[in-house]
Amino acid sequence: MARVWKWSVVIFLLTGLLLHREEAMMNALMDTPYQVFDLVMTVILSACLWGGFLNIIEHTGFMDYFGIVFKPLLRLIYGPVIYQEYVYAYVSSNIVANLLGLGSLATLSGIKAFQRLNELNSSSTRPSRQMLTLVIINTAGLCLFPSSLIMLRKQFGSTDLYAFYPYMLIISITIIIIGLVLQRVIDHE
Repeated sequence: MARVWKWSVVIFLLTGLLLHREEAMMNALMDTPYQVFDLVMTVILSACLWGGFLNIIEHTGFMDYFGIVFKPLLRLIYGPVIYQEYVYAYVSSNIVANLLGLGSLATLSGIKAFQRLNELNSSSTRPSRQMLTLVIINTAGLCLFPSSLIMLRKQFGSTDLYAFYPYMLIISITIIIIGLVLQRVIDHE
């Protein structure tokens, strides 16, 4: 892969020089670090903001309210394993982080939930149904408030920040349903 990148850079540089685009190449070279810095700062500050919001939710006990709302649904999806308190805590915080569009925080709680589910797994060579369910739901990317996407669209000057939202919801829900149905069908074979 390193060779591909090296040859790509050489080809692009030669093409730019042959087409007399030296000024554009230098401008791009000088502007790129600023653009990357702005992008990284936007994403990091967004994650900090919503991470703080998630901490407030946890410390005020509002997560217990989510527990009352989510526990029956999670019991339906994950089965009785969800009544293991430490499994439930990580799975529910993972779902809340995903719903708020906090990808990096959702990843951390998803890894912890996966580790807890793996501890309960009787077959160490094959993932349990609950582990596969967690992967399916996380991969689908369902979120009610996609903060990272909205911040990026705002930074890059989108005129309608929420134009993608209905499509994203429909696609995410469809992927979750199809994934869970396929998982159940494959499990029964």
